[in-house]
Amino acid sequence: MEIKLDGKLALVTGSSKGIGRAIALRLGESGADVAVNYNTDREGAEAVAEKIQGMGRQSVAIKADVSQVDQVKAMVEQVDSAFGGRFDILVINAGVSAHTTEVINMNDEEWSCILDTNLKGAFYVSRAFGKKMVDMGTGGRILGIASGAGHAGRPGSAHYCASKAGLRLFCKTFAIELAPYGITVNTISVGFVEVGKYDTPEKKPIKQDILRRILLRRAGRPEDIANMAAFLASEQASWITAADFRVDGGESAGRVPMLD
Repeated sequence: MEIKLDGKLALVTGSSKGIGRAIALRLGESGADVAVNYNTDREGAEAVAEKIQGMGRQSVAIKADVSQVDQVKAMVEQVDSAFGGRFDILVINAGVSAHTTEVINMNDEEWSCILDTNLKGAFYVSRAFGKKMVDMGTGGRILGIASGAGHAGRPGSAHYCASKAGLRLFCKTFAIELAPYGITVNTISVGFVEVGKYDTPEKKPIKQDILRRILLRRAGRPEDIANMAAFLASEQASWITAADFRVDGGESAGRVPMLD
């Protein structure tokens, strides 16, 4: 199935690397112009934008910390100015994780750091971009990048789990509110995707344990998530909204037979 997004404008938050980078590039390959958001990795974001430009699309790198409402407002206005008032696709990908800390030992800063970016940031971006979509009056697509951590508790990760579970329900409610305007809102709950976090010797046993629980016996690739994102951003997904998709190689299927 060929996905065509010609003439569409997408904003992908947190797209200088990893899953966000793969989504931005996949949308560009499908014909969309892309605003590449970053907070700290300017060089990475500009490299993504240049690659999309090489596909014959428009693309700019825009710095904004999504946890800061003024920066989000400025980013959306930059998108407005750079792309002539088009607001078609929003991918809420910017997020942070943290070292594991049990609730009774977690300080306020650890809690706030995760929730401010992963949930409050999603609210700020969705509100600003969603209003532009409504005003434009031609429908649109909003996609939140959630996580399997939003479906089950993980010791030491209450802040991260809460943020991702909150994102799913936030997007589901937003889908109900935006349906009259022809705007769909969905989430992808991502499984174990290989982005280099478990390449150190001390983390290798953790990675192997995770892989034993995946039905397809391999880690996901950022491109696996990007393919689903491109589909949900397309016209082929026009009758899909308020849904969550578990893209995790079957890890969430249930009891998976362990490898020896």
